[in-house]
Amino acid sequence: MSDRSICVVTGTRAEYGLLQSPMEHIKATEDLQLQVVATGMHLSPRYGNTYEEIEADGFDIDRKIDMLIDADSGFSMAKSTGIGMMGLAEAFRDLAPDIVLILGDRDEPLAAGIAAAHMNIPVAHIHGGDVMVGAIIDDSIRYALTKFAHIHFPASDASAERISRLGEEEWRIHVAGAPGVDAIIANEYEPPDEVREVLGIDPDQKIVLCVQHPVTTQPDQAGRQMQITLDAIEPLDAQTVLIYPNSDAGGKEMIETIENHPSRDEILVFKNLSRSRYLGLMDAADVMVGNSSSGIIEAPSFDLPAVDIGLREQRRQRAPSTKSVDHDREEIRRAVEAELYDEERKQEAKSCENPYDYGGAGEQIAEFLADVTIDDRLLRKNITY
Repeated sequence: MSDRSICVVTGTRAEYGLLQSPMEHIKATEDLQLQVVATGMHLSPRYGNTYEEIEADGFDIDRKIDMLIDADSGFSMAKSTGIGMMGLAEAFRDLAPDIVLILGDRDEPLAAGIAAAHMNIPVAHIHGGDVMVGAIIDDSIRYALTKFAHIHFPASDASAERISRLGEEEWRIHVAGAPGVDAIIANEYEPPDEVREVLGIDPDQKIVLCVQHPVTTQPDQAGRQMQITLDAIEPLDAQTVLIYPNSDAGGKEMIETIENHPSRDEILVFKNLSRSRYLGLMDAADVMVGNSSSGIIEAPSFDLPAVDIGLREQRRQRAPSTKSVDHDREEIRRAVEAELYDEERKQEAKSCENPYDYGGAGEQIAEFLADVTIDDRLLRKNITY
């Protein structure tokens, strides 16, 4: 009997960070063969050519699919999805995977899910059932993928319940937790002291980690929203470390705002950091600010308080260590200052539990993919209502 091939499709640095644990366990599992398709932002020099990080982590990339149109609009995102779907269909034809594994709510997994389903290849989807507000297209993609997927790995019981209420059969749903937490619990990342030294941050200086992305329903406001955040944290007595936004519509305008901000010379700005270094930076940081899902999913495992700005992640399940604010300079500044200096808030962050930590998500996912029976029952979707 030949090994079962699991094809992982990844399009962004953040998504790859969450997929890394399942990929490692798939690679290490007897009778499983890992295939990797890199696409989207991974192949863009603007965002740091992050496919190189995948290779540096010891994974062979079986196919690279260039789908990202270098523009800043919904039109370019739609066209990129179509290009990606064509490239992924060719990749699946050539690689002939037994299962396609995808994660989240972006254009790359959408293209992969549609292509695989048309080709009668079972689709396994991680982080289905989550819910957001401002990123309406993200939720639309996530729940569309729930209907394309044959196997679901939600990150929480609440997400599993939403998948079930969409009419998905219970035997398809397996709560594994968030695989992005695995490396944190295992302490498999760069030590925070080393990260401070490499980045040139004084060991006694507080760190504000800023990661902010466009809101897909407000691309025309992305630059202004970035400006407000930078203005809010500029006067703080701390070192700001900022990671570039993603490639969604509005992202280029945000980058221009960052590079032209009066405080640019005082901010440490990176197109991208390796997953190991990024986690080490989170461990070293005193507060996280912006609208990245890592401030909600991973931050609680570091006892790291987060200030979540705007609508993008508003309804996502979170720990009490996450504070929600509007795109308002004074509101952001007060919230960040409270996380930096308020002892009560610091203690609250240390005492909260991470709702996404179910223990060993990557291993659970690999084990299930190795054992699941691939037959007509798996491919034939039945709605339960």
